[in-house]
Amino acid sequence: MKFKFKSNSISDKKTILALKKGEIWAFKSIFNEFHLKLYHFSKKMGLTHEDAEGIVQDVFVTIWESKSKIDEKQPISAFLYTIAKRKVLKKVRRIVVEKSHLSSLIHPNKNINHETEDYVIFTNLLEHANDSIENMPPDRKQIFMLSKHNGLSNQEIADKLGISKRTVENQLYRATVSLKKEINSDFMNK
Repeated sequence: MKFKFKSNSISDKKTILALKKGEIWAFKSIFNEFHLKLYHFSKKMGLTHEDAEGIVQDVFVTIWESKSKIDEKQPISAFLYTIAKRKVLKKVRRIVVEKSHLSSLIHPNKNINHETEDYVIFTNLLEHANDSIENMPPDRKQIFMLSKHNGLSNQEIADKLGISKRTVENQLYRATVSLKKEINSDFMNK
């Protein structure tokens, strides 16, 4: 499996190439740019301070361990957020299972809690949404990720990609419509 990044500038590309060669300065550069963003992303997903810090640490361990598989032509941010998302979901699943198990030990005769069922539905929905995003046309996906994951405004995206703000708005609209359509069609038919 080849991981993909995209570099928008020569210096980003040089940093990723240096990381692939095992250069510590390159790793530190990527860490300094993204560790707080990944921490806040993990916190927004409902993790505690300690768990969010652990996720960030795990993400950067994974980056270091898989540095040779990095494709410098793809966005590093998407790669980092994908790793973080997977690790957060794994952690949340573990927390839910632990709470459910603990609850069943404390209250063995109590009716089954619906939290687990709700969590499974939520994670299935989230995984389906992420699959739908992955299947978007590359330009639309890039604009969507810059908006929703990186929190850039439409104007910032337009400036960064050298396109009009209207094009950004159109692509975000189309991404949202297709995402809603796919989620609704799949989950309404179940």
